[in-house]
Amino acid sequence: MENIKLSDLYLGSCVTVLSRTLRVVDFADSFTRKALCHSSESLDRCVAFIRPDSVCRAGEIISDLEGKGFRIVNLKIFCPTSDETTALIGNNVDYTKLPHFLTELAETNIVAVELMGNNACAAMRELVGGPSGPEKGTNLVSSKDLLVFATDPESSSTQAEMIFGNPGGPRFRGSPRLKGTTLAIIKPHAVSDGLIGSVWTAIRERGFCISAARLYRLSKADAAEFLEVYKGVAHEYPEMLDQLASGPCVALEIATMEEGVDVQKTFREFVGPVDPEIAKFLRPQTLRAKFGIDKIRNAVHCTDLPEDAELEDA
Repeated sequence: MENIKLSDLYLGSCVTVLSRTLRVVDFADSFTRKALCHSSESLDRCVAFIRPDSVCRAGEIISDLEGKGFRIVNLKIFCPTSDETTALIGNNVDYTKLPHFLTELAETNIVAVELMGNNACAAMRELVGGPSGPEKGTNLVSSKDLLVFATDPESSSTQAEMIFGNPGGPRFRGSPRLKGTTLAIIKPHAVSDGLIGSVWTAIRERGFCISAARLYRLSKADAAEFLEVYKGVAHEYPEMLDQLASGPCVALEIATMEEGVDVQKTFREFVGPVDPEIAKFLRPQTLRAKFGIDKIRNAVHCTDLPEDAELEDA
């Protein structure tokens, strides 16, 4: 229980206690509800979109949002069709402005993030829209980097279900390359510590491209299947399994713009030694040296074997 923070406990979250994955579904009693939800504040969620021209700065934008106290509870890079863009916008924008947003958003990669925080919708209205708030006759607030179409909790919840869930509706698929790429996973402890943006930025600054991204909550069975290659090989396998299934993680597809580069090998070198203490001594500029804590909570998983790169990406 020592690795579970109070901020990890919210409706819909998953935590691991004594090797069992538990989902938080409700408050046990009115006292707990009042203790965790201050009378003057309401914990809600808001969906924001990083505009296409700002996707290259996604790490900095996400880091800024995390620094302002928002928790990233869902994230996805996706490439919406025109119909999906129309469904996404819904009635939140005056129909006369729909062609403008279709031109900007359809058939191009954008980043959707679902943020949780105290009065998240109101806070995002102020942060993104400024004192003027939503544009007249719409729910839209925008800045040069961000768009928020749904600025109330109910509309935002509907939008989040459309993007991140609802298998019967629009799927808002990403466009992973799969070929010539490798996988990185920002581990649950780093997600919990608000390091998504910092890790993302460090990867970009090293010259790598992030061509696809998605936040996942892996069950113990899913994590065991993914880490099967380490079973019987890595002494820390049970702890590795517990960590990967302990909360949300973020999968990143890593690519490079340079031709002839072995991206799997190059990125693995940048991730660094498994033990952050060794990494800090031998290779202090690596991801694990900067963001890792110990051999289990070492911030980032990467593909270790070239032949596994395409399989893990899929």
